[in-house]
Amino acid sequence: MLGASTAEAAPGVQPKSAGAFRDSVGVSTHIVYYSTPYGNWPLLIDRLQELGISHLRDGTYANPGPQWAKWNERYYQSVEYAADRGFRFNFGLGSPGYKAGTLDQLIDVVAGRLRRAAEAVEGPNEFDKFAGGRRWPSVLASYSRQLYKKVKANPSLRSLPVIGPSLVAPNGPSKLGNQTAWLDRGNIHPYAGGASPNPLWIAAERARIAKMSGHEPVWATEAGFHNAVHARDGMPPTSEAAAAVYVLRTVLEHFENRIARTYLYEAIDIAADPRHTNPNANFGLLRSDYSRKPAYTALKNLLALAGDDQRRSSLRPLRVEVGRPGSGVRRLLLQKADGTYVLALWRLTSVWDRDHRHALTVHPRAVTVQLPGAARVAVADPVASAALHPLRLHRGEVRVHLGGHPLLLQITPKR
Repeated sequence: MLGASTAEAAPGVQPKSAGAFRDSVGVSTHIVYYSTPYGNWPLLIDRLQELGISHLRDGTYANPGPQWAKWNERYYQSVEYAADRGFRFNFGLGSPGYKAGTLDQLIDVVAGRLRRAAEAVEGPNEFDKFAGGRRWPSVLASYSRQLYKKVKANPSLRSLPVIGPSLVAPNGPSKLGNQTAWLDRGNIHPYAGGASPNPLWIAAERARIAKMSGHEPVWATEAGFHNAVHARDGMPPTSEAAAAVYVLRTVLEHFENRIARTYLYEAIDIAADPRHTNPNANFGLLRSDYSRKPAYTALKNLLALAGDDQRRSSLRPLRVEVGRPGSGVRRLLLQKADGTYVLALWRLTSVWDRDHRHALTVHPRAVTVQLPGAARVAVADPVASAALHPLRLHRGEVRVHLGGHPLLLQITPKR
């Protein structure tokens, strides 16, 4: 693993799988928001396919009452439409008092009609925030235990990972206590609150949830930024331009910190908000008219440049050394199935003043990268485009200027 802020000689840096990196990115959706832009589900699926992801997170609906029949059928058909196009879902299995189906009903529909679309199931979402009261820990613990037992007892579902419940309050995991017997993955929502993703913040979130999930692997089932730059309450906003930078830093930082799946919240703005005052309406990678925000385009470029398919390949160490450009620099080495390496470089420096709500200039710094002398090297700025530009390797070194945007170096060793 490449370090965070110091340059050390790395005669054999072990890369991570480019395919695993691409596979680490998912998107949260709200299929049943039928009266919002989610109502044109086929168009949204087209956009998500274009983005280059295949993992979605959504709820589950299974109340057999006649008043739910059309609602449920439209939902089931939407899931099947996405599954036919290669998408797989992490299905939320409700919460205590859920009106859209009992736990048994929800499990039955995922194990039955929706099984081919399912790749994971998840416990209650932010139950400590929505339930309130002193008894929420015992209520949630009981529900989580039943959920895990019923899923693992179902022959159709037992192979799926059970993602633990997400919690909002800083002391929520401590109040709930150790739940490692009733989950396969921990669950965090590490919203950066309008700031640049930071490894210290992610480490703090992992430590917080470890009080509930122990040493189990962790998924981030929500993370993202809203663009309601004139909002007066809620999470601090970021501009669309700043969100493009921060979304890329999020998926890179999470993968570097062993978060195997991150679901960005969310696919599309749920309503037009010309004044940009409503945070909940502005979390989308797409605007409410299905046009692409800068974050969508930047992520599409990143996945196209750094991602790969899931073919098995041997990961070979690469002799690479990144000269120290100063504090706050991160790097991640990936390798594709064809043997090509991708070195991602990014900084932690803010590109957005979240208090005064204006863009910040990040002056570029020269970064020297030492590589095998016979390699071919090109560089891309995925926030700007997916274009690769050749770099001259001189005496085993290339130099790039790293500003606020992450940069990707494509390295092809000559054989």
